[in-house]
Amino acid sequence: MLTIVELFYDFVISTLVGLFGLHLITKKGMLASKFLGLYFLIFCFRIITAYFATGGRLIQYPQLCNLQSPIHFLAPPVGLLFIYFMLYPQRKWQLWQTLLFIPFVLHTAELLPFFFGPLENKVKQVELIMQSKSLIKFKSDVMYFSPQVMAILKVIFTTLNAIASFLLVLHFIRKNSYKRSFVINWLLAYTSLSLLSIVFIIAYVMGIIGFNNLQFSYADLLMNLAAFLNVGVVLYRPALLDTMTFQSLVDRLQPEQRHPEPDEDAEKLKKYEGFAQRLEEYFVAQKPFLQGEASLDSTAKMVGISARELSRTTQYIYELNYPDFVNSWRINYIVKQRKQHESWRAMSQELLAEQAGFGSRQGLHNAINKLHNITPAAFFAQKDAE
Repeated sequence: MLTIVELFYDFVISTLVGLFGLHLITKKGMLASKFLGLYFLIFCFRIITAYFATGGRLIQYPQLCNLQSPIHFLAPPVGLLFIYFMLYPQRKWQLWQTLLFIPFVLHTAELLPFFFGPLENKVKQVELIMQSKSLIKFKSDVMYFSPQVMAILKVIFTTLNAIASFLLVLHFIRKNSYKRSFVINWLLAYTSLSLLSIVFIIAYVMGIIGFNNLQFSYADLLMNLAAFLNVGVVLYRPALLDTMTFQSLVDRLQPEQRHPEPDEDAEKLKKYEGFAQRLEEYFVAQKPFLQGEASLDSTAKMVGISARELSRTTQYIYELNYPDFVNSWRINYIVKQRKQHESWRAMSQELLAEQAGFGSRQGLHNAINKLHNITPAAFFAQKDAE
């Protein structure tokens, strides 16, 4: 009989993160959002396969034996690259990033004969697992290394990626003199919890917690603290699932676009982030910037704050005055439409300006030149190539 926690974890959380992942993967957007989507899909897959590996269900579904094993080599680099492209969205794919996936590819390759082999082999493997009452300390000749050695290799690989992610965030903060912001706090908390989760993973592999790992254990939850944080962040700010909002937040991290206030403090940050969330939700739902209905006073009225507080919010959270904030949404809207619709690529700059709410080609030119220090033609050519 499943407990309430098990039901919630195995079915509600898995469905939620699966939907998040599919949404981010299928929508055209930044590499960072793609890796976050893949991260969610991997988490969903791990929950589902863990469900079938525990509670005696592995006997009924021997076809799923060892199916989760390669994923332990896939999740760490995906998490690292999510961090990397959040901090450096303009950088291109490099060779070292491809090399991160070699352990996953090699481990998957060695398991392919087992996956596509006779069912009898899987049944024998399940019997060995059930006899040892462990998913780690059973005898197996399916893999080159024993399951226990393989578990240690997975822990080492996960630890190295987690440390690299944490140091990457720390280096970015120190280099750019960051104090507090929503995204920085998110990435710092995520990487910190990734390191903390490793403590529980090591304890699990050593048998200190989760003594009988053929049953559901709260250790499963402790080992996924960082993943739960990402789920919580998206639930707290669902506008992150929108391409323009995600890109707007990531773009604001770049040193050349951010000028932090010297008096940043936690209370002020909390207040303005609350206003920013309401502002983003309004822009995502209503898209007032397209119809010329995005004046400071009208938006403040719709969001439910004063014009003065709205102006302070865009300056404090996005380091943009309000007109530039609106123009950034218009620009991102054009970029998104050009990626999704071929007809938008054929539009003249006059028509693009009209469709996005600029009103004139000069307005579009001035906005892109001010925010990105480049001409519209060069800017869109660059974005089309990404």
